[in-house]
Amino acid sequence: MTCQDISRRAHGVIVCLQQRQQFILRAGPSHNVSVKIGQVSTFANVKWSSCQCAACTSCLNLLETSSNVSTGLQPPSMADPSMMANMFDRNVRPHKQEIGSSALPLPLNLIGLIISYLDSSADLSRMLRTCRVFHYMTLPQLYINVSLRSYDTIRYCGREGRAQGCGMASPFSMALNGLVSRNVAGYVRNFEVTGQWKEHDVLEHSRVGRVPDESMMLNTLVRVAVEKMVVLDSFSWNLNTKMLPTLWQGLAQKSTLTKLTIQFPSNRHPRPITIAPPIPSLHALKITEIDPLCYVDDISGLLAGAKNLKDLKLHWSSRMREAREPSVHPAAYFGKLHTPLSLRSIAVVNLYTQLDCRNCRVFEQAALQEVTFLNSMSGLGDDGGTVFMDDGWAKCDDHVPTQLKMLRVDKVSRQQCEVLAHINSLERLYLIGPHLQPRRGKDYCNSTIPLPHSPPSSTASPTSIDNNAMTLKDEYLETITKHHGRTLKHLLLLPQWRLTDDDIALVVRQCPNLEQLGMGADFSTFKQLRLLVPFLTNLTCLRLLSSPDDPTFVNQMRELEEQGVHEKKIAEETVNQQRSALRFIEIGAEDLIFEIGARAPVEKEGMKTIWKRKVRKRPFDVVRDIDIWKLDSLDI
Repeated sequence: MTCQDISRRAHGVIVCLQQRQQFILRAGPSHNVSVKIGQVSTFANVKWSSCQCAACTSCLNLLETSSNVSTGLQPPSMADPSMMANMFDRNVRPHKQEIGSSALPLPLNLIGLIISYLDSSADLSRMLRTCRVFHYMTLPQLYINVSLRSYDTIRYCGREGRAQGCGMASPFSMALNGLVSRNVAGYVRNFEVTGQWKEHDVLEHSRVGRVPDESMMLNTLVRVAVEKMVVLDSFSWNLNTKMLPTLWQGLAQKSTLTKLTIQFPSNRHPRPITIAPPIPSLHALKITEIDPLCYVDDISGLLAGAKNLKDLKLHWSSRMREAREPSVHPAAYFGKLHTPLSLRSIAVVNLYTQLDCRNCRVFEQAALQEVTFLNSMSGLGDDGGTVFMDDGWAKCDDHVPTQLKMLRVDKVSRQQCEVLAHINSLERLYLIGPHLQPRRGKDYCNSTIPLPHSPPSSTASPTSIDNNAMTLKDEYLETITKHHGRTLKHLLLLPQWRLTDDDIALVVRQCPNLEQLGMGADFSTFKQLRLLVPFLTNLTCLRLLSSPDDPTFVNQMRELEEQGVHEKKIAEETVNQQRSALRFIEIGAEDLIFEIGARAPVEKEGMKTIWKRKVRKRPFDVVRDIDIWKLDSLDI
């Protein structure tokens, strides 16, 4: 968030006098208040040790006595009534200006509110070095989220080619050392270690049955850091080396831990196989790169002991599916369950196994609201690579979760269309199809262990089209509009389904509450927007998808973009729609995304007011976190 964004929300004024290295804290008007900090980068030039801010002397004792920030034993707690009273009653001492008038005092809770809108670690670091009051108030927010990335090679930066960490160790090691040796770990709520961890003499250690010392030391240091994180809420292990038993034991002792992400290694170097201990406080669990032949840990006890688990994401390595290897057995993961899991959402990727639903009651169907099933078994019998494993899954038709609110799949079939008809009040449906260009982010279907003579993966070619899916467009449209039209808010259809004007009219008529829509349609002109915008008053995001096997539409749209046509045409077609909430529109590709501004009067011709809309092209990063784009991928 920039300083301009902060100025619209904060409740006081901070004027930075760079020449005198002082801050004057002034309360602004009750209805029109702003924050002005000049240049944020100038904070780096102000030393808090030499600061003469009037707040430092009067408020430092308040901060030190009302919380344990100075000791570093635990972060300040706002649950303490005395702390809350002090925050609202105590003010920054009035400061005399040169002109003789006094600036109004600013309560500490307003300073804290201003600081809370800073989401850049660089800005927080500069604020922390400004003065002692800002130091103590900013320190907890700076360390709320800690992510450490390791590299297996020495990295260089700057024009001089200076090595990162020159004069000491790598930034990863020094940051880990800071968490262990300094009194800052108590502020950490979300902790992640990710990247590549380099091990030496791996084959020699594997031959003699030993774990490399660097990996053992890594796990030990991470556990020490975790034990000092008294408010730890989320932990992520995304390194290419295995998490060892000592760290598992440390995590099991964290009663505050609610979110856990573990990435198993994709190599076959022998490692201790840990029986993961139960963590009753877990609410969300994500396990990736599961491969039975890569010394993965036993998570059955972890699942059985997670009584409060609501969100479960399981991602298997694509190697088993590519090699047609039936080495995954559901009982190895769910065999210790005494009662079905009461999950709210579940996501499964690359699952290749046989299932007998008569003896497998894993989830409470009535509680399940969100399901993601990508590149996995479906029981449809339409994939030659899985046809021999589909029989068990085909018998699960009577176990359909009828209370689903979200369904996200990458396969369509006539059987699945029938299942949709039995679901009540579906709100979000995402049918993920192939793309002309690979999606950003990690590709969860790339095999990390190439095997000789392995058949190609079903997702190896992003442009492969299932001919059977092409004939199902009408059946899906009828089922979706008939059974879920009134409740549907997000709808993403396959890009190879090219919707006609009649199809678009059916969707508009039967789904009036749509907020985000993605569909394949060739808008040779922008007049088709008149079928959508006037009637879908809640629609905020619209994606016009290009066919994966025919780039004609997207090529035509790019030619029009070079001529500067899109902004003008979109503005003309939407300017008269006063009730329209449409904000973003994609035309054929992710490099053709446009933001639609609000209606504004421009000029008058006689007694008539001329209204226009400002339309401008935007990068993909602007819409990256919007569901209709974010969930159109194979990521979980």
